[in-house]
Amino acid sequence: MMTASTTQAGRIPTLHIVADSIPQAHFRAMKAVWEHGLAIRTEYDRRNDAGEYIDPPSRDARVLIEVRDPFAQPRFPPTSFCEIGAYIAEIMGVKDHLVLPMATLKTAITGDLTAQEWPYTYHQRLFAHPDVDGGTVNQIAMAVERVAQTPYTRRAVATTSVPNVDPYLKEDIPCLREVQLRCPEDGDGGLVLNMNTMWRSRDLYKAWPDNVIGLTFLMREVAGMIEEKSGRPVRVGSYADYAASLHIYGQDFGAVGGDAARGLKSFFDTFDEETYLARSLTSEMAAEMLVLPQLRQLMAPSSAAQWRFSAEAIALGERLIRAIETGAVIV
Repeated sequence: MMTASTTQAGRIPTLHIVADSIPQAHFRAMKAVWEHGLAIRTEYDRRNDAGEYIDPPSRDARVLIEVRDPFAQPRFPPTSFCEIGAYIAEIMGVKDHLVLPMATLKTAITGDLTAQEWPYTYHQRLFAHPDVDGGTVNQIAMAVERVAQTPYTRRAVATTSVPNVDPYLKEDIPCLREVQLRCPEDGDGGLVLNMNTMWRSRDLYKAWPDNVIGLTFLMREVAGMIEEKSGRPVRVGSYADYAASLHIYGQDFGAVGGDAARGLKSFFDTFDEETYLARSLTSEMAAEMLVLPQLRQLMAPSSAAQWRFSAEAIALGERLIRAIETGAVIV
């Protein structure tokens, strides 16, 4: 299901997508933004030596997406542009050690950072949010505590924003801005974790699927934390995702819209909704084909040394691998 607002000149459209699964949500969002998105320039559009744009404007909209069951199968969309196993590890905190301390970051925010000097990870901003005094705040722990005490609270919110740092970063500031936990009761004494995320900006074609897989993996872990803290059964409910700018970049139009002159098929020539779902992967397939091989490669001694993993990070990565191998955790 998709609803769209009336488009007017200079007005960013507002779209609403509801789907039963992550792959279905991605296909429907792609179709909606492609057909209804506003043509607008981005700061990443490429230019030639004469300063002329070589990319067309992006297609952009404000979009609210609800996935009724983020663990419905198949769960993994067939389009992926990152190593999803490594990304899950990052979402779970394996690479938090790469984040520069606040004192260092404040002196380096306008400069170039190396590949192993990061201004943030989502996990670090949520679980160890930096204070200007050098301390940190575990916002997820606080949100879990609040939900466990008052399941109907609307205040279980964690932010990634650090206003005295982010506006000055030369590289991207966090796209994910806020996570909210809501836990209505299910009528049988249990709780249902519904997670809302808010994004300032989002690459729909190349980033959305991997973002959602990673965050809903974390969502299930948070459900377990709430269950332990509250002493009540907690199951994963719906996932909702609001982006103030959900866009398809002009440089991806050849892949998305096709290019007849170059013989390139479009995303929509290759996929209709039924085909997209048919080519998506189940959790079991993704674990064996993608997640576990990539996690094992990431945590191999040579790679671990390259990433300068601490003993704690290595232990976390190895726990993830064992949990997925044994079926204790489903990706």
